[in-house]
Amino acid sequence: MIKKYRFLLYPLLLNSFLLPELKADKPIVSPKLIELLKQQMPQALKNGIEIRPGNEEMQRGVLEGDDLRIDKAANELKGNNLVSQYAKIDKFRVKGDYQNANQRLDICGKTFFQKPDDPDLLPPISGVGMTCQQILAGNYFLEGNLRDWGKSLNFVRNVYYPPVRKIAGLEQFSLADIEMGSLSVSPDSIPTFIITGIDHQQNIPLQYQIPIHEDHRRFAENVPSAIVLLNGKEVPFFLETGAAIGKLPKEWSHSPHVHIIGHIERATNAASEFYSGDLGIVDELKIGKAVLKNVPFLFTDVNQAYLGLMILQKLGKIKIDKQQMTFGKDINCHCQQDIHLGSALGGDFQTLKYPITWQGKTSLVAIDLTEDNSDFTLWTFKPDFTKEEQESAFQFPTKENGKTVLSQGRIVKSDLSIDGINYGAREEFIVKDTIQDPATIMGLFILNKVTLYLDFINHKACLKQNTSDISPMPQ
Repeated sequence: MIKKYRFLLYPLLLNSFLLPELKADKPIVSPKLIELLKQQMPQALKNGIEIRPGNEEMQRGVLEGDDLRIDKAANELKGNNLVSQYAKIDKFRVKGDYQNANQRLDICGKTFFQKPDDPDLLPPISGVGMTCQQILAGNYFLEGNLRDWGKSLNFVRNVYYPPVRKIAGLEQFSLADIEMGSLSVSPDSIPTFIITGIDHQQNIPLQYQIPIHEDHRRFAENVPSAIVLLNGKEVPFFLETGAAIGKLPKEWSHSPHVHIIGHIERATNAASEFYSGDLGIVDELKIGKAVLKNVPFLFTDVNQAYLGLMILQKLGKIKIDKQQMTFGKDINCHCQQDIHLGSALGGDFQTLKYPITWQGKTSLVAIDLTEDNSDFTLWTFKPDFTKEEQESAFQFPTKENGKTVLSQGRIVKSDLSIDGINYGAREEFIVKDTIQDPATIMGLFILNKVTLYLDFINHKACLKQNTSDISPMPQ
């Protein structure tokens, strides 16, 4: 994920730091919040401050979709009720269980997680309240509920911003996650994103004839696409399990079946590719017999069409192998482990994660089915190399802002194991990059021996060895 003018204010969310001193006249804005905000430069305030719950380790857990990491971070701050409450919310988000997460966020918005008889109640505007509203807005966006997403944005901008901006030195205050997007219409005018026709399972064949070829983005020759009816017209869509919102070419926004409702300043995917553009509502998608109405899309600088997790999760339960995608509520997944969805607080980033064993260690990697792994099985960004790693690094040309520049990379070889299935010796390409967030990506290679099951209803995921189909990956 690209980070732009962001500042972390973790101490804001520790109870001992947030609670203001008792006074006869209760202040409307937390004095501790004012104190910390005044430490930031005006440009930082203008571009957006990050206010985060817990500590950096907890935030890394959310970004990685790692519930164990979240628990570890919460245990390190044992005794802090506020952090434990955020840990519960984070773990629901990691599973894509927005309903339970939002119920707790609603409690936070009303009480800031404080007991009614607490003698040190927080002021109406505090780091706690702002954080809960930011997480809530992000959850609404990730589940495609743009009406409530817009209402949350308006609440923060109309209720929280003005009192803070009246304070000398904080006139340009803003929150990074609230500024990731905006609406140009009233939230109440946005129709509900709904789906019908998924009560029974159905199969959608996958084809490999169309390569991805995006200018300054990526190139992948052998990735699956599915034919979808976009407002009655057949269009091949790639399955982007490494991004939240689906994407369409910006010139398609001129259709009478598209309604532009706002703008997205930033949206990123598992490969840390950065997008911005118009936020629009498409009248109808048909995926097999499933009918999706009022579908959110980002109209941006792409040449082809992509289904993001916002759409895929609406299909209920999905299983994907090399030949087809099967979906419907009555699929028997029988998955025992929780799904892992890494995301950013504001909702501008989300990716499917899955545990693998590499170099003797088990870790979560992003699964992005728009990457073909034609050269390397794993692809990793790393902000810096150690002295020993630097000795085995090499330079390679890449494009940045339309110009060819030299980057540094390394290749590591090791045995790969996923769910006890041995994939043998593979290669990982590690790129030195200080802008993109550290992440490891695996693409279509994961389907070489297994079927991927994603149960978005019960928030589970698993791989099952595919013994009925031993045909090679289409070439």
